Amino acid sequence: MTDSAFLALVFEQQLRDTERMVVANREFKNRRRLPPCRAACPADVNVQGYVSLLQQGRFKESVELVRKSIPFPAICGRVCYSPCEDACARKNVDQSLSIRALKWIIADIEREEGRVKPEPAPKTHSEKVAVIGAGPTGLSAAHELAKLGYPITVFEAMPEPGGIMRYFISDSRLRKDVVANEIAYIQDVGVEIRTNQVFGKNISIDGLRNEGYKAIFVAIGIQKVWSKRIADQPLLPSPLLNTEEGKTSAGLSTISVDPLTLETQIPGVFAGGDTVTQKASSIVNAVGAGKRAAVSIARYLSGQDLRAGRKSEIEETTWVKDWQRVVKKPRRHTSPRTDAEKQKVSFERAEELLAKIKEAATFEAQRCIVCGPCGECLGNEGLCEIDKAVIDETLCTGCNTCTVVCPFGAIKKNERGIAHVDDDLCKGCGVCSASCPEQAITMRLFTDARILTNVVDALGVETA
Repeated sequence: MTDSAFLALVFEQQLRDTERMVVANREFKNRRRLPPCRAACPADVNVQGYVSLLQQGRFKESVELVRKSIPFPAICGRVCYSPCEDACARKNVDQSLSIRALKWIIADIEREEGRVKPEPAPKTHSEKVAVIGAGPTGLSAAHELAKLGYPITVFEAMPEPGGIMRYFISDSRLRKDVVANEIAYIQDVGVEIRTNQVFGKNISIDGLRNEGYKAIFVAIGIQKVWSKRIADQPLLPSPLLNTEEGKTSAGLSTISVDPLTLETQIPGVFAGGDTVTQKASSIVNAVGAGKRAAVSIARYLSGQDLRAGRKSEIEETTWVKDWQRVVKKPRRHTSPRTDAEKQKVSFERAEELLAKIKEAATFEAQRCIVCGPCGECLGNEGLCEIDKAVIDETLCTGCNTCTVVCPFGAIKKNERGIAHVDDDLCKGCGVCSASCPEQAITMRLFTDARILTNVVDALGVETA
């Protein structure tokens, strides 16, 4: 083989390798390894993250982390059907974590101690967005878009916002002051809500467009969506309606949308939640629909592809391989009560009750086995330093010590017999680094020098 032919062969091989890397990277970007609890949540709530903060007694940061995913921590803490608990890995040992109750507790403690009014999100975009319907779907979409910097106005037909949360769930399950407090937070972020605005009477698609709204999200919930005229105004333009295939058993017409992007057949008009399904869904599912709509609307307004990269492959990930080795720690508490004012107690007694509730919540949070990747916990939120083991392949002899001592099963040998770290499973405990006979493993953050410095500082030893 000539030198030129050999170089051509090498170049061709390198090109194929590069193409494989590009494909692998593309697939990796669309793959998420999540703990079972988060993988099961329709609203992608970072369960492991807020529970981890609770373990540390960081109640305020815990509820703030929940609000990054959903605007209704107190409401979902009361009435969510809790698919996260059904999926919780802890049930392989004893009982699933009381995830919903913990969300209830951290939200109520915040309210009892006085919720701090958030600063309004800065308006970084000029394009106005109209949301029709102030139920959980519409309010969630409005909340997400407001955080992205869009001017948002929500139009609601009823005298008060909240939809199903305010008008269709009994006070015994969900008090109205709880709903009002959650909605007030959304308004504080910068969402304008106009009530007594009946779609098809006070407002219409064309009317909103004439007022300068560049995108519209229809989230009017379960109701008869007719194409007839009301007061000479079309309730919904006929292109929105799926009048044949979308007919329900009750004779209602659904709105036709792209199931991925929630865009209707009218560009710039989106619809979601029970408006589309005409079936009563849970609040957490409604939140998920609102968040999906917000992503599509933001992409539409910025001229991006509405579909690109939207489908992610979710892989449930847990480090536990032998459930028999996990120490049993059954639940102690299941029904939180933080509304001390309902018990008519003194201020001192109320403080004592809240202290006990915090203690119980912290104990329950400690039952979490933190089975998911660190990055999907607090690392990506900037609330925790993620440390990982790094293997020097030139020093590794493939002795298997690290694979045996790693409590999380994060180290395996590759095809060359060299140890390899799975970053999603590695918890950064450093056991492998301390055990390696060849000193081939170091830690990215907690190097020997940093550990020595921390020890010296802790002991108060002065160094020259």
